[in-house]
Amino acid sequence: MANTQDQPQRLINPATLASLVLLGSLALAALWVRSGLIGSEQWPIRWLDVEGELQRTSVSQVRAAAAVPASRGFFAVDLARVRNEIEALPWIAAVEVSRHWPDALHIRVAEHRPVARWNENRLFSDRGEVFEVTGSESMQGLARLVGPESRREEVLETWLWMRDELARIGVDIARLAVDERGAWRAQLGSGVELILGREHIEQRLARFISVHDLLRGDQRHLARVDMRYTNGLAVRWSGPDTIEDDAHG
Repeated sequence: MANTQDQPQRLINPATLASLVLLGSLALAALWVRSGLIGSEQWPIRWLDVEGELQRTSVSQVRAAAAVPASRGFFAVDLARVRNEIEALPWIAAVEVSRHWPDALHIRVAEHRPVARWNENRLFSDRGEVFEVTGSESMQGLARLVGPESRREEVLETWLWMRDELARIGVDIARLAVDERGAWRAQLGSGVELILGREHIEQRLARFISVHDLLRGDQRHLARVDMRYTNGLAVRWSGPDTIEDDAHG
């Protein structure tokens, strides 16, 4: 017959034993780090490999930003801290950091690529992100986009669409603005002011494109085109005597 008497209880159950082993391992690892067994002296990082198309940030700047946290050694280095230090550089948009055995960090870097200005002193990147860099005011060739912060994405998308449409007739945009009421106004690269208003801006822009060559062929200097008409437009010519013409189709 089976022995039905109570079996003596185990001094330590398996779950408790596993927890103690884990805690002991963690304590030993911490001791190794503190004593330098896996620190910089035993396992130093000798190489900081930087990859990425850099135009406004130098490789030496990236390495300098990573140098201090990387000095802790291959195993002890905090990769998140390395990434944060590099991302703090002015033009850096994204960073990926990984260990490469036995003594290197691989750093992949992406820069912000400015495509336009946003309001006073910020920039739009080609990713649609807004960022700010001290000294960027001197950069040339960027269109200025202006509008309420709540309509930031809409302004960018509208500018991209208008830029492509106007490029077909060889015209670029120097400035695009929308006000609180939703009225759109653009300044073209030639200096001409284009007023589109609040409604039907797609149709109004298409109408401007259709008459652009006719307007450009006039000997007078074009100053402003107001498209806020159902079937026409109003033109202002600049010169000694400012003249405004209404044209309706």
